[in-house]
Amino acid sequence: MGNKPSYEQLEQYIKRLEQTVFKKIRVVVVNKTLFHIASALNTSETLQELYRSIHKHLFSLLDMTNFYIAIYYKTKNAIRYVYQVDEKDESAPRWIHRFTENRSLTGDVILEKKPLLLDEKTLEALSAQGRVRGSIPKVWLGVPLIIQGEVMGVMAVQSYTNPDQFSQSDVELLCFVSEQIALSIERKRSENELKQARKKLIQSEKLEAIGTLASGIAHDFNNTLSITLGNINLAQMMAAPDQIMEYLADAEASVLQAKDLASKFIVFSKGGIRIKAHIDTEGFLKESLASFAESEGIECQLTVNDLPPVMEADQSQLKEALKNIVVNAAEAMDMEKPVMVSAGVYPEKPGMVFICVQDQGRGIERQNIEKVFEPYYSSKPMGKNKGTGLGMSIAWSIVKNHQGTIRIDSVPGKGTRVDMILPVFQKEHFQEKTRSVPLPEKEVIKPGGEYRPMVLFMDDDPLIRQITEKILLSLGYTPVLARNGEEAVEKYTALGLSGKTVAVVILDLEVKQGMGGIETIEKLLSLNPEIKAIVASGYSKDPAIENCKKFGFADSLAKPISIQNLKQALEKLQ
Repeated sequence: MGNKPSYEQLEQYIKRLEQTVFKKIRVVVVNKTLFHIASALNTSETLQELYRSIHKHLFSLLDMTNFYIAIYYKTKNAIRYVYQVDEKDESAPRWIHRFTENRSLTGDVILEKKPLLLDEKTLEALSAQGRVRGSIPKVWLGVPLIIQGEVMGVMAVQSYTNPDQFSQSDVELLCFVSEQIALSIERKRSENELKQARKKLIQSEKLEAIGTLASGIAHDFNNTLSITLGNINLAQMMAAPDQIMEYLADAEASVLQAKDLASKFIVFSKGGIRIKAHIDTEGFLKESLASFAESEGIECQLTVNDLPPVMEADQSQLKEALKNIVVNAAEAMDMEKPVMVSAGVYPEKPGMVFICVQDQGRGIERQNIEKVFEPYYSSKPMGKNKGTGLGMSIAWSIVKNHQGTIRIDSVPGKGTRVDMILPVFQKEHFQEKTRSVPLPEKEVIKPGGEYRPMVLFMDDDPLIRQITEKILLSLGYTPVLARNGEEAVEKYTALGLSGKTVAVVILDLEVKQGMGGIETIEKLLSLNPEIKAIVASGYSKDPAIENCKKFGFADSLAKPISIQNLKQALEKLQ
C-alpha cells in the first residue's frame, strides 16, 4: 500500500475538487441564465419587460442590487439610460448628450470597447473630474454590449458598501453573457420599432381618412349654410324692423357659429398651414402663453433651454395647436395648478425643436392614448364649456403639416406630457401655383343709364345658384349663372362676342364635375388679362382663398357668404 496523503495534500485536493464542482455548477447556472434571457425575448411585450427580466435572471450569477442598462446612439453622439435600479440614485439622468465631451464611466466603456472594473480610489479620482454621475460607489463594473464589433450599449453594476463585491471572474462572467443580452435587446428594439411604425402608419392613415371625410362634409356643410344664410339675409332686407328682425339676427348668429365649427373640421383635414414665416421662437412662446393667461385664465410656467432664436412656422396656426394642448392640460388639473411649458433643441434629431406641455392632472389610461387625436374623443364631459373633442385633432393636423410629430406620455392619476416636435426650418415650402398675369389697375367702366352691371357666377350647386341669383338682383346686378368652368368660359366668350361686358366673375373653387375655379380663371385670363374675378370656397383655409392674388384673382370669399360681404367685395371691384 502506498503512503497515505498528508493533511496538506488532502486539503489541496478538496479545494481543487470544490473548484471543479463550483465551475461545473456555475456553467450550468450560466447556461440556464442565458436560456432564460433568450426566452425573455419572446415572452416580453416591451423593452422594459425585457430589461427587468435580464436584471432578474442575472441575479443568479452575481449581486445585481445596483444595476443599469444604457443604449448608445452613435448618430446622435448620445447615451440614453433605459433601465436603472439603484439604492441611492433613484433618478439618474435620462440622457448624456455630446457624450464624447461630457465624459462619464458609461462613456468610457463605449469609447474603449472593453469592460472596466474600478475600485474606490479610482472612482474618487474620476469623480473629481466630473466623470461619476451621482453617488460614488465603492466598486463599479461596466461591460460593453457589442454586436458585430460595434458597441450598442453598456450594462453596469456597482456596490456602495462592499469594495470587494466584484472581481475579475465577475468581469469575465458578464462579458460571457453580454453577447446574448446585446442580441436580445437589439432584436426587441427592432421588433418594437417595427410595431410602433405600423401603429403610427395605421393611426396616420386612419386620421387622414377621417380628415378626408371631414373635409368633404365641411365643404358641403358650408354650401348648405350659404343657402341658409342667403335666405336669412334676403328676409332681413325685406322684413320690417320688429321682433322678426331679432329672430333673423339670432338665426344669422347661429349660422355663423356653424361656420366656425366647419372651419375647425377644415383645419383638422387640411392643417390650415398656408403662410409660413420666420418667427422669434422664444418671443412667440412668451406672447402665446401671455395671451392664454389673458383670454383663458390659464397660468403657465415657461422654461427655455438652448432654443434657436428663429424658426419657420405659420405663427397663428402653431399658436392654435399650442393653445389646444395647454387648455387640455389646464382643464386636466381643474385650472388649479400652473401648466408647465418647456422648449429647447430636440436631442434625438438634428434640426428639430420640442415644445413640451406638462400637467399633474388626471392622466390618460394607456388604452386610450391612441384615441386622443381622433375627432370628438374627449375624456372630459361633453357640452358647453366642456370638452368638444376637436382640440387635439386640430393640434395633430397642424403639427403634421409643419412636418413635425406629437408624442404623449401619461400616467393615470399623475399627469400627462405632450411634446410637439418641429423642424426649425421646413425641408420644402408649400408649392403654390402662381400667375404672372398682373392684376388690372384701371376699373371696368360701368355702363350708364338703367343698365345693371353684369356678374358671372359659377357654382355646381343649383340651390346656391338660385339664392345667389336673388341676392345679386337685390344688390342691383344682372346675374349670369354657370354650373362649371366650361359653361362659365362659354358664357363669358359669348357675352364678349355680343359686345356685353362682364363686370365681375365669381368662381367656386371646387366643382364635382368639370373645371373648378383655378382652371377656369386661367382660361378667362387668356381671354381677358384685365378680368376681375373673385374666388369662393367652403375651404376657408385653402391657399387660393388666403393668397388669391397669386392665382390671378382680385379677391376671395369664404362660404357661407353673407350679403354684406358679397356687396363689399363687388363694390370694391367697381
